[in-house]
Amino acid sequence: MMDEDNEHYEFLLEMQRVHGEMELLIERYNMRDKVMSVVVTGVLEPIDEDTSQMKALFSYNLSSEEEMEEMVRFISRTYKDQDEPDIGDLLDGLGISLN
Repeated sequence: MMDEDNEHYEFLLEMQRVHGEMELLIERYNMRDKVMSVVVTGVLEPIDEDTSQMKALFSYNLSSEEEMEEMVRFISRTYKDQDEPDIGDLLDGLGISLN
């Protein structure tokens, strides 16, 4: 049986492979200059009763601080609305219309 530390390590290794596949997909379709993406996967590990440490993998496909700020706003908005998402709100500000 795998102990928790090894299980977390194996999980993060597998997630690193998935992150890499996403990057390859962006390249394969020549979408580097058309795609904005922020991918973060973290595992929380307790330090004590009140504190945890996050071991994280991340990849960004952003070309400017403005794009990063837009993604943060998008994440904040959609996080708040996740119980009742509205696709129009999800696309707002991205210049995308379903009409």
